[in-house]
Amino acid sequence: MGDYSKGVDYRDGGEIKIDDLGKPLSLLDSWISEAKERGLVEPNAMSISTVSPSGSPRSRMVLLKMVEGDEIGFFTNLESDKSLEIAGCDSVAVTMWWPEMERQVRMEGNAYHMERSQVEDYHHSRSRKSRIGAWASSQSREMDSKDDLRKRFEEFESRFEGDEVPLPPHWGGFRITVNRIEYWSGRPSRLHERIVLERHGEEWSQRRLYP
Repeated sequence: MGDYSKGVDYRDGGEIKIDDLGKPLSLLDSWISEAKERGLVEPNAMSISTVSPSGSPRSRMVLLKMVEGDEIGFFTNLESDKSLEIAGCDSVAVTMWWPEMERQVRMEGNAYHMERSQVEDYHHSRSRKSRIGAWASSQSREMDSKDDLRKRFEEFESRFEGDEVPLPPHWGGFRITVNRIEYWSGRPSRLHERIVLERHGEEWSQRRLYP
């Protein structure tokens, strides 16, 4: 067994300052931009949690691809477990964590299907191999061997040879309307800073929490 008893003495993730309550995700956008500038690996990676039909929470990592107003967005296979679970319960929770910057963001909200035109635009911005991969993968479904995926990729690569790779009918995206967001910043002596923004109709409130 590993010894995980020794904790980290956080230095300083920086002061959390909300400049405009009407733009609750502007700080998130700023933190992602800073993570990119610092060369962090996958600065837009986020854990998204959904609820299974049995009521169990399920989490996995995806890439945040959009921050707009009070909404965030990501792309995925519409036949995946996460998509089917969102269809059954649109309440989701998201966590983003940048250990190098000692910052974390937690969000809760409701997910809904992204417009097809937005999905088309993103699909055509991807590399050709990524677009073929979207056709080849039956995400979350069981396969007999690793060769199955490779063979399917080669089949679609041959099928679209010399042609534009179209958007698969089973591939799309979700936008999440955020209703609650918590910004966390690490501080020495574990006197961390936590600020929660919550939606109340058309308005947002702000409050501080003990770490």
